[in-house]
Amino acid sequence: MGECMKLTFKKADDLQISVFQKVGKQEEEFSYINMIKSLINSKVMEPPEIIGTFTEAEIKSINSMITCINGEISTQKTQSLA
Repeated sequence: MGECMKLTFKKADDLQISVFQKVGKQEEEFSYINMIKSLINSKVMEPPEIIGTFTEAEIKSINSMITCINGEISTQKTQSLA
């Protein structure tokens, strides 16, 4: 299994949220294609890193998204073993 991937959400102000992905210790700008490639290798996404002043609703939404992605990966992994 490859290194786990983590998304980092950074909020500079109320209007600008930046998303980065970290695999191992390397942080890069977010890319859906690279995220999928990393998930294929690692089979799990670590809890996100959230930097800045996010609302409780934003944090809950981000965490929910990560839980959903990990649930889908787990489902796909189980189906491929059957």
